[in-house]
Amino acid sequence: MHTDELQAYHKHISDTYNERSVNHDRSGWHKKTALRLLEDLPPRSGDSVLDIATGTGTIAFRAASLVMPDGNVTGVDISQGMLDQARQKLSLFGPDNLKFRLADAEHLDFSMGSFDRIYCASAFFCFLDPVLTLKDWFGLLKPGGALGFHAFPESSYFWVSVTRNILARHGFKYNLNTPTGTIEKTHQLLVDAGFINIDIREERAGYFIPLDEAKKTWIKKEDFVPGQYPHPVEGIPPEMLSQCQKEYEQNMDELSSGDGVWNDITMFYVYAHK
Repeated sequence: MHTDELQAYHKHISDTYNERSVNHDRSGWHKKTALRLLEDLPPRSGDSVLDIATGTGTIAFRAASLVMPDGNVTGVDISQGMLDQARQKLSLFGPDNLKFRLADAEHLDFSMGSFDRIYCASAFFCFLDPVLTLKDWFGLLKPGGALGFHAFPESSYFWVSVTRNILARHGFKYNLNTPTGTIEKTHQLLVDAGFINIDIREERAGYFIPLDEAKKTWIKKEDFVPGQYPHPVEGIPPEMLSQCQKEYEQNMDELSSGDGVWNDITMFYVYAHK
């Protein structure tokens, strides 16, 4: 990808999360799933921790309390809006062993072997080159260090999986969640990056969405589409895109039950060591 395309993609990501930053702390689901990474793979007193895509600092603040008195935590994010929220909380509540930095998680400039723990909650799907990203994170860990992050299977979020299948029938790709599409694929990503002692835990969940609302989830050019650039509908002729939308709405009718369309939000909790 050329530099100008990469910059455009990063702007797409940062603009989306800047917009979400004001209400991000209201999401109990994001907080619960983020803190589960710490519960399953807790940092130790004295550890040096990197929280990638820290958002408003949910993991970072909790980790900072766990690594005291001699440990430290750095939270990085590509969204200035998210970091503004995190720094505001930091200015009010501390602690002193926590700092936040604006950074691109695919091109971090920390020294190799800097961290005992690396966490990344609900953001791995944003990275354009998953294996290279994991190799970089592997290098940032100290020997014996560990990584914890979220990943999503291909089946998660019906508007993604159904759209992917429809576009594929017409010769177009929609890549979201495909690198981690199964436990086996996720495991292989980590093996290719050099990790050992890999533990992937599947957490099944979901909820129904009313049929009328489900039909409105058809992909649009202005929609947030992480992990792929240009946007997957770029270059699709309007008449073909219109046909794809009709097929999508037909699929929604077929998937709908008396309760609506089931939205699978299954998540992988992924842990690995260096």
